[in-house]
Amino acid sequence: MEMIPLDRISISTFNVRADEPFGDEEDQALVENIGSFGVLQPIIVKQVGDMYELTAGRRRFLSAKESGLTEIPCIIKDIDDYESLDISISENLFRKDPDPVTLGRALKRRIDRSGISLNKYARKLGKPASTLSNYIRMTNLSPDMQGEVQAGTVKLTEALKVLGLNLPLEKEMELAMAAREGGSDSFKNTLDRFASEQEKRGAPKGLQIVRISWGHDSPDYSALKQLAESEGKNLSEYCQKILTEHIQSRTG
Repeated sequence: MEMIPLDRISISTFNVRADEPFGDEEDQALVENIGSFGVLQPIIVKQVGDMYELTAGRRRFLSAKESGLTEIPCIIKDIDDYESLDISISENLFRKDPDPVTLGRALKRRIDRSGISLNKYARKLGKPASTLSNYIRMTNLSPDMQGEVQAGTVKLTEALKVLGLNLPLEKEMELAMAAREGGSDSFKNTLDRFASEQEKRGAPKGLQIVRISWGHDSPDYSALKQLAESEGKNLSEYCQKILTEHIQSRTG
């Protein structure tokens, strides 16, 4: 591996994403991430005279430029154009992101052990706090449901719906079994049934709903909303958190 100046590298026309636009929200998040941590994974290049052609790692290369870096870690390979295309295709075909539960556990471990706020860590990563919060919420699912999310039979958006229903453990286990044995359609049908049953019953027994008449223009309301957003939570989640902490501090 070598550190090579960015101005000596061009994108190979054999790169799969050579003509793909750059600069959307995900690209800008990577720019911020590289600005914070640098380029953690080398790009792949081949030498052409005194210059280099990028084979794989186009987004890292462009993000490094955008973030103001002047050089980037590179792996130099002696390959022909067809091998260059093969590497680029392979990198994109077999790329696998971590599943939501695994990512949520890692994020929770990082935040819990370091004491850094979710909002501050989100800025460091270049991601919205709400996005990180959704991953962390996966750790609140039952073990069975977490397993289905990890297996890919239950999507992140569907898992968030499950959490929103605040189901008892046996209901979550039934949902997980429906996904595992009947697939996506069985899971969705069971989830819709549980949601419909809960809607007919109204608020779960024992749940007290409190309304505070501050009004949207109240400074207290605005302050509460900002505090909730700083932790990547909606107002209901944040109010439940601070009320729970208050009760525990008084009764503990």
